Amino acid sequence: MRSSRVERPEQLTLEVGGYSASVMSIAVGVVFFLVVVMLLNSTRTNNARADDWRRRAVAAEEVAGGLRVVLAERSRTLNQRTRQANILIDTLASSRGALRSTKVSLGALSARQRQLASQSARAEADRRKLQAQRAALVSVSSALSACSQGLASLVAQAQTGKPKAVLATAGPLLTRCNRARARLSTVRENAG
Repeated sequence: MRSSRVERPEQLTLEVGGYSASVMSIAVGVVFFLVVVMLLNSTRTNNARADDWRRRAVAAEEVAGGLRVVLAERSRTLNQRTRQANILIDTLASSRGALRSTKVSLGALSARQRQLASQSARAEADRRKLQAQRAALVSVSSALSACSQGLASLVAQAQTGKPKAVLATAGPLLTRCNRARARLSTVRENAG
Protein backbone atom coordinates (compact mmCIF):
# COMPACT_ATOMS: atom_id res chain seq x y z
CA MET A 1 0.00 0.00 0.00
CA ARG A 2 1.38 3.41 -0.95
CA SER A 3 1.65 6.20 1.56
CA SER A 4 -0.34 9.30 0.74
CA ARG A 5 2.10 11.53 2.56
CA VAL A 6 3.94 14.07 0.39
CA GLU A 7 7.53 14.87 1.22
CA ARG A 8 8.71 18.38 0.53
CA PRO A 9 12.33 19.16 -0.27
CA GLU A 10 14.17 20.81 2.56
CA GLN A 11 15.50 24.30 1.97
CA LEU A 12 18.88 25.11 3.37
CA THR A 13 18.63 28.09 5.70
CA LEU A 14 21.20 29.99 7.69
CA GLU A 15 20.43 31.84 10.93
CA VAL A 16 22.48 34.88 11.89
CA GLY A 17 21.58 37.19 14.76
CA GLY A 18 17.97 35.99 15.05
CA TYR A 19 17.34 36.31 11.29
CA SER A 20 17.10 33.33 8.97
CA ALA A 21 17.60 33.30 5.22
CA SER A 22 17.83 30.59 2.60
CA VAL A 23 21.25 29.79 1.22
CA MET A 24 19.95 30.54 -2.30
CA SER A 25 18.86 34.06 -1.27
CA ILE A 26 22.24 34.71 0.37
CA ALA A 27 24.10 33.43 -2.70
CA VAL A 28 22.05 35.63 -5.06
CA GLY A 29 22.61 38.61 -2.75
CA VAL A 30 26.37 38.02 -2.60
CA VAL A 31 26.62 37.66 -6.40
CA PHE A 32 24.52 40.81 -6.87
CA PHE A 33 26.70 42.73 -4.40
CA LEU A 34 29.94 41.57 -6.09
CA VAL A 35 28.68 42.52 -9.56
CA VAL A 36 27.57 45.95 -8.35
CA VAL A 37 30.92 46.54 -6.60
CA MET A 38 32.79 45.48 -9.74
CA LEU A 39 30.64 47.73 -11.90
CA LEU A 40 31.05 50.70 -9.56
CA ASN A 41 34.81 50.15 -9.42
CA SER A 42 35.00 49.83 -13.19
CA THR A 43 32.93 52.99 -13.67
CA ARG A 44 35.01 54.90 -11.10
CA THR A 45 38.24 53.72 -12.74
CA ASN A 46 36.98 54.61 -16.20
CA ASN A 47 35.84 58.04 -15.06
CA ALA A 48 39.19 58.69 -13.36
CA ARG A 49 41.05 57.70 -16.52
CA ALA A 50 38.87 59.90 -18.68
CA ASP A 51 39.47 62.92 -16.42
CA ASP A 52 43.23 62.26 -16.45
CA TRP A 53 43.38 62.09 -20.23
CA ARG A 54 41.38 65.27 -20.62
CA ARG A 55 43.84 67.17 -18.37
CA ARG A 56 46.81 65.83 -20.28
CA ALA A 57 45.24 66.69 -23.62
CA VAL A 58 44.68 70.32 -22.63
CA ALA A 59 48.22 70.63 -21.22
CA ALA A 60 49.88 68.92 -24.16
CA GLU A 61 47.73 70.33 -26.95
CA GLU A 62 50.46 72.75 -28.09
CA VAL A 63 53.19 70.16 -27.61
CA ALA A 64 51.79 67.27 -29.57
CA GLY A 65 48.78 67.14 -31.83
CA GLY A 66 49.03 63.34 -31.82
CA LEU A 67 47.65 63.19 -28.29
CA ARG A 68 44.22 64.13 -29.65
CA VAL A 69 44.09 60.77 -31.39
CA VAL A 70 44.91 59.03 -28.12
CA LEU A 71 42.21 60.98 -26.32
CA ALA A 72 39.61 60.01 -28.92
CA GLU A 73 40.61 56.35 -28.60
CA ARG A 74 40.33 56.48 -24.81
CA SER A 75 36.92 58.09 -25.09
CA ARG A 76 35.74 55.30 -27.39
CA THR A 77 37.05 52.74 -24.89
CA LEU A 78 35.26 54.50 -22.06
CA ASN A 79 32.03 54.53 -24.01
CA GLN A 80 32.42 50.86 -24.85
CA ARG A 81 33.01 49.95 -21.20
CA THR A 82 30.05 52.06 -20.13
CA ARG A 83 27.86 50.22 -22.65
CA GLN A 84 29.22 46.90 -21.33
CA ALA A 85 28.45 47.98 -17.77
CA ASN A 86 24.91 48.93 -18.80
CA ILE A 87 24.46 45.56 -20.51
CA LEU A 88 25.67 43.78 -17.37
CA ILE A 89 23.22 45.80 -15.25
CA ASP A 90 20.36 44.88 -17.63
CA THR A 91 21.40 41.21 -17.56
CA LEU A 92 21.48 41.24 -13.78
CA ALA A 93 18.02 42.83 -13.61
CA SER A 94 16.55 40.29 -16.04
CA SER A 95 18.18 37.44 -14.10
CA ARG A 96 16.61 38.70 -10.88
CA GLY A 97 13.24 38.91 -12.64
CA ALA A 98 13.63 35.36 -13.94
CA LEU A 99 14.55 34.19 -10.45
CA ARG A 100 11.42 35.85 -9.01
CA SER A 101 9.31 34.27 -11.74
CA THR A 102 10.83 30.86 -11.03
CA LYS A 103 10.08 31.22 -7.32
CA VAL A 104 6.46 32.12 -8.08
CA SER A 105 6.15 29.14 -10.44
CA LEU A 106 7.69 26.87 -7.83
CA GLY A 107 5.18 28.08 -5.25
CA ALA A 108 2.28 27.42 -7.65
CA LEU A 109 3.61 23.96 -8.46
CA SER A 110 4.03 23.14 -4.77
CA ALA A 111 0.45 24.22 -4.07
CA ARG A 112 -0.83 22.11 -6.99
CA GLN A 113 1.21 19.12 -5.75
CA ARG A 114 -0.35 19.44 -2.28
CA GLN A 115 -3.80 19.70 -3.84
CA LEU A 116 -3.23 16.59 -5.97
CA ALA A 117 -1.89 14.67 -2.96
CA SER A 118 -5.02 15.60 -1.00
CA GLN A 119 -7.27 14.50 -3.85
CA SER A 120 -5.33 11.25 -4.18
CA ALA A 121 -5.73 10.55 -0.46
CA ARG A 122 -9.50 11.17 -0.67
CA ALA A 123 -9.79 8.92 -3.74
CA GLU A 124 -7.85 6.17 -1.94
CA ALA A 125 -10.12 6.44 1.12
CA ASP A 126 -13.20 6.26 -1.13
CA ARG A 127 -11.76 3.23 -2.93
CA ARG A 128 -11.16 1.42 0.37
CA LYS A 129 -14.68 2.24 1.53
CA LEU A 130 -16.17 0.90 -1.72
CA GLN A 131 -14.10 -2.27 -1.44
CA ALA A 132 -15.37 -2.83 2.11
CA GLN A 133 -18.97 -2.25 0.96
CA ARG A 134 -18.46 -4.65 -1.95
CA ALA A 135 -17.06 -7.34 0.34
CA ALA A 136 -20.01 -6.88 2.73
CA LEU A 137 -22.48 -7.13 -0.17
CA VAL A 138 -20.78 -10.27 -1.52
CA SER A 139 -20.95 -11.86 1.92
CA VAL A 140 -24.62 -10.92 2.40
CA SER A 141 -25.55 -12.07 -1.10
CA SER A 142 -23.86 -15.45 -0.46
CA ALA A 143 -25.80 -15.84 2.77
CA LEU A 144 -29.09 -14.85 1.09
CA SER A 145 -28.42 -17.20 -1.84
CA ALA A 146 -27.71 -20.09 0.54
CA CYS A 147 -30.86 -19.20 2.48
CA SER A 148 -32.93 -19.09 -0.72
CA GLN A 149 -31.61 -22.49 -1.80
CA GLY A 150 -32.30 -23.94 1.65
CA LEU A 151 -35.85 -22.60 1.63
CA ALA A 152 -36.43 -23.96 -1.87
CA SER A 153 -35.20 -27.35 -0.68
CA LEU A 154 -37.55 -27.21 2.37
CA VAL A 155 -40.52 -26.26 0.16
CA ALA A 156 -39.72 -29.16 -2.17
CA GLN A 157 -39.50 -31.55 0.80
CA ALA A 158 -42.75 -30.21 2.23
CA GLN A 159 -44.51 -30.75 -1.09
CA THR A 160 -43.33 -34.34 -1.42
CA GLY A 161 -43.51 -35.42 2.22
CA LYS A 162 -44.90 -34.32 5.52
CA PRO A 163 -45.07 -30.57 5.74
CA LYS A 164 -45.36 -30.39 9.55
CA ALA A 165 -42.20 -32.44 10.07
CA VAL A 166 -40.29 -30.30 7.54
CA LEU A 167 -41.61 -27.10 9.19
CA ALA A 168 -40.37 -28.29 12.59
CA THR A 169 -36.78 -28.61 11.24
CA ALA A 170 -36.91 -25.27 9.38
CA GLY A 171 -36.28 -23.06 12.48
CA PRO A 172 -32.45 -22.76 12.23
CA LEU A 173 -32.68 -22.05 8.50
CA LEU A 174 -35.28 -19.30 9.04
CA THR A 175 -33.07 -17.76 11.77
CA ARG A 176 -30.10 -17.68 9.36
CA CYS A 177 -32.31 -16.10 6.67
CA ASN A 178 -33.54 -13.41 9.10
CA ARG A 179 -29.94 -12.63 10.10
CA ALA A 180 -28.92 -12.36 6.45
CA ARG A 181 -31.82 -9.94 5.73
CA ALA A 182 -30.83 -7.85 8.79
CA ARG A 183 -27.19 -7.73 7.58
CA LEU A 184 -28.41 -6.62 4.13
CA SER A 185 -30.41 -3.78 5.72
CA THR A 186 -27.35 -2.74 7.76
CA VAL A 187 -25.11 -2.75 4.66
CA ARG A 188 -27.67 -0.65 2.74
CA GLU A 189 -27.90 1.89 5.59
CA ASN A 190 -24.09 2.15 5.86
CA ALA A 191 -23.78 2.65 2.11
CA GLY A 192 -25.90 5.77 2.49
